[in-house]
Parts: sequence; C-alpha cells; structure tokens
Amino acid sequence: MTALLEVQNLKTHFISNQKMIPAVDGVDLHIQKGETVALVGESGSGKSITSLSIMRLVPSPPGKIVDGHIYFNGIDLARIPEEEMYPIRGNEISMIFQEPMTSLNPVLTIGEQITEVLMYHKKISKKEALRKAAELLEMVGFSRGKELLKEYPHRLSGGMRQRVMIAIAMSCNPKLLIADEPTTALDVTIQAQILDLMKDVSKQFQTSILLITHDLGVISEIADRVFVMYCGQVVEEASVEALFNEPYHPYTAGLINSIPSIDKDTDRLIPIQGNVPSPENYPIGCRFASRCPHAFDRCLREVPRLKPKGDSRAVRCFLFEQKEDNT
Repeated sequence: MTALLEVQNLKTHFISNQKMIPAVDGVDLHIQKGETVALVGESGSGKSITSLSIMRLVPSPPGKIVDGHIYFNGIDLARIPEEEMYPIRGNEISMIFQEPMTSLNPVLTIGEQITEVLMYHKKISKKEALRKAAELLEMVGFSRGKELLKEYPHRLSGGMRQRVMIAIAMSCNPKLLIADEPTTALDVTIQAQILDLMKDVSKQFQTSILLITHDLGVISEIADRVFVMYCGQVVEEASVEALFNEPYHPYTAGLINSIPSIDKDTDRLIPIQGNVPSPENYPIGCRFASRCPHAFDRCLREVPRLKPKGDSRAVRCFLFEQKEDNT
C-alpha cells in the first residue's frame, strides 16, 4: 500500500554560532490514509521541528532542510518551490499549532479567521464562507456557531479556542492533519473532549493524523502507531498495543515506567536519569547511552541504525543485535 505521507532520511539543521546544529537527523516515518500516527518524545527531541519541516514552515534562516525526502501523495515537498506549497498547506495538509491561547489572531473575529481559509482555497463568496464557517463550528461542538462568528478569541476559553483551531484546520477537508501538542494547557476533562473530537473528525473525513505529543496517555487514547523520537532520531516504531505491552528501546521503557498507573502497585515513579543532551553536543555513539541502564562499550563508540523487527516494528538499539547474535 502506498503511504499518504512518507518521510525518508529527513535532516533539518539550524545555524548557531557558525555551526550546523542537527535538530532533526535522519528521520523516517510513514502514514497511511485514515491512520493516526503519534510522534512522541521529551521536549527537545525534534518532534515539532519534524512537523514544521513537513509543512515547510521551518524559519530560514537559521533553519534549513539539508537532506531527505517528504513524499505526500507522491509529491516530494522537500524539493518543490515555495509557491507550489501554497495550495497544499492549509488545504491538503492542515496543522493545529502547539499553544491554543496564542494561535488565533487576537484582532480578527473567529468568523474572519475561518472564512479567510475557505475563500483562499475554495474560491467561494464571503456569504457562502460564513455559512460554511458556522457549520464547521457546530461540527466541533458549538451549539451557537452562527453567533460565535462575531466573537474575538479573548472571549473564549482554552478548550473553545482549540475547537476553533480544529474547525479552521478541517475547513478544507485535508488529507492530513498535523496536531502539535493539541491538549497542552487544557484540563483533563477538556483534553478528553478534544481527543474524542479528533477521533470523530478523522473517522468522518478519513483524515490521517500526525499527533505530536509527550503524553503517553494521549497516545493510548487515539493513535494506531507510534514513532518514538530522541535527540532528533526515531529510536523505535511500533503499534500502540505492541509499544505498551513490550517496549524494545530502553528509552521507550523509561518513558512508560515514568508515568503513573492505577494498575501498578508502586510507591514511587521511576524517572529516566539525566537530561536530553543539547544538539550542539550530541555524544559519539548512541545518543541515549549516558542515560541508559543497559549501555555497554559498543554503545559509546558506534551509532546504532534503525532496524526492522518484524511487521511494523523497528528499533535503534545494539541490545537487540546482541539478542539476535545469541540465538
């Protein structure tokens, strides 16, 4: 099956103090039509820069896609001119940005912000755009969509603004929705409502979702597959069920062990020791070695490659090469 989105060996670097900093360093991922894929990792792992690279929104300078391919419906987004991105960005690929409280323009009404997208991409009249905007607001859970068109963002709560962002993102029925931390700064009740809404939208429109998050609880609710990122690289790929039942990479296991669970009878959580290294000072060898309880000499000298492990699984870890050698 041909993937809707296939990212191959993506490298996005930033120039800092006349040095090239590898924020995204050889990422591979793929998403099928109608599938929800999560990209998970600690802050600074490169998740958001990966999503901005797919959208071609990395600020340049100082950032630049230096290598790799981003195939969307067979078109390499990393190679086409910027003007060819205009009909794709916001139309075929939409994005919900990280902070709902600041993502909307404070001086424009909700109606103006939704109709702007519709009139640009769909070439419809303002009257028709306003009618469609009211329908979209009702679709995302507002009972008075027509009245809300005249409101300004400061009159809305964080959860309401996030619903507006989803309405804007879905206004052109995109094939792919990128959601960057869509439940950040929302209380747990509103988080659950937003996740249910995203699931409904994906099912109704057969929209694929790339979900960027550090919250494994969110992943278990909505995703089909997961890519775990660390220091600009994918370290593990698995289905949600396989990831939680048997994490392969020590970093993935560390993330799972550090979240509370009503099923575990433990007195305290087990954090991952140490901190994520700066992209300016990535260590030689495995980038997780200094924090890994299983690291051995080879981990400090060589860089492990992401290797397939059965159907739809892959891991970047020498431990599994050792297990294969011993069997």
